[in-house]
Amino acid sequence: MTHANNCILSSRCKLAGTSDCNRQCPHFISLHGYSAKGGRVANANTPADYRLITLATSPARDSQAKVYATLEKYIPTFERQFEPDGDRIKSLFLWSESPGTGKTTTAIAVLNEWMIAHYLGSLKRNRQAAQTPAYFLDVNAFQTDYNLATMTNDDAAMGSIKATIQRAQQAPFAVLDDIGVRSASEAFRSYVHAIVNYRTANGLPTIFTSNLPIEEMAVVFDARLYDRMRDMCAVLPFSGESRRGRR
Repeated sequence: MTHANNCILSSRCKLAGTSDCNRQCPHFISLHGYSAKGGRVANANTPADYRLITLATSPARDSQAKVYATLEKYIPTFERQFEPDGDRIKSLFLWSESPGTGKTTTAIAVLNEWMIAHYLGSLKRNRQAAQTPAYFLDVNAFQTDYNLATMTNDDAAMGSIKATIQRAQQAPFAVLDDIGVRSASEAFRSYVHAIVNYRTANGLPTIFTSNLPIEEMAVVFDARLYDRMRDMCAVLPFSGESRRGRR
C-alpha cells in the first residue's frame, strides 16, 4: 500500500505512488514520524488538516491568483537559508479585512514549502535537517492559553507558555497567525512583542496574518516594533469575502 497522499514530499519524490512508497521510508519517518503524527511536520505545530497543503494544492490558490503568482516567485528565495552571507529572505504580511479569505491556509502552504526546501536542501548538502525547521503559532489560541494559565495560577502551564515563546522566537521560519485581532493585557502584548522583536532583529523570515493592515501594528504594538515588522516585509492583500466552509 502506498502513502503518497500522506507525505509532504509526494510531489517531489520519484517513489510516490509506487510500492516502495510506504511508512518505512526513512524520509517519511524523518518528516512524519512512525505514525504520521510525529516528526518534523508535527513539530511545526500546524493544524492536522493543513499539514500536507502546498502552494500547488492550496484551496485558496484559485481565489487568490495574484497572491499565489507572487508566492511562486517568493518560494525559490528559500535556497538562501543555506547561504550565510546571502541576501535576507523577506517576511510576508498577509491581510484582509474579511476573515476566511485563505490567509491561514496560504501561510501554512508557504510554511510547508519552507520545510520541504529545508529538508531536501539539507540532504543535498549532507547536513542534518533541523528538528523544528518551522513553527506555526495561532496567536488567538496562544492568548487563550495564557489567559487560562494566569487566571488559574498554573505554573506548569506558564512553563509551557514560555516554551512556546522560545520555539516561536527561534524557529528558522515561523507563521504568526491572526496577529493583533483581540484586545490583550500589557503582559501578553509584551510576550508577542518579544517574539516579533527577536525574529525581526535576527533576520528570521516570518509570515504574519491579520485582519488589520500592517500600519495598525503601530497601535497594536508600538511604532518601533512596527518599523521593524515592515522592514524587509512584503504586504500581500487578500481579496474577496469569506470562503470558510467551502474548502
